[in-house]
Amino acid sequence: MAVRAFAHDLRNLAAVLDPGRGWYAVFRTRDPEGMRACFEGVEVPPWDVVESLLQDLASVRGTAFAAEESVQAAALWAASAAAHDGRQGGREALAGRLGVMLREQAGAAWRLRETGAGAVNADTDADAVAWAHRTLPARAGLASA
Repeated sequence: MAVRAFAHDLRNLAAVLDPGRGWYAVFRTRDPEGMRACFEGVEVPPWDVVESLLQDLASVRGTAFAAEESVQAAALWAASAAAHDGRQGGREALAGRLGVMLREQAGAAWRLRETGAGAVNADTDADAVAWAHRTLPARAGLASA
């Protein structure tokens, strides 16, 4: 029930966003299957993805509206994540997801090094650089990758 409620809220949030702009556009382009799985309640997105969508919402509806939505989204997300991760096989699924995320981080660090630590120029795909920056946690500098 909690996963379904969050998926419904996530679909409502996305319905307000422009699918061709912001982080929502990047997520739809880079991981359309993952977005679909989240909208259907099969997967629960990491909170940083939800925060990115809320940033997009702020640009559409204003920061006050996004802040109010953030409170509800956080509560629904927490209940959804707990229910999803607590199901049978949830521990193994989380371990698998961690492995995928660590590989993504290593790839993102490599891509940033290849683009001159994220500098955007005429030959650089700005979305690719943004995606690489989003994939790396703030505490993981390029030197540690």
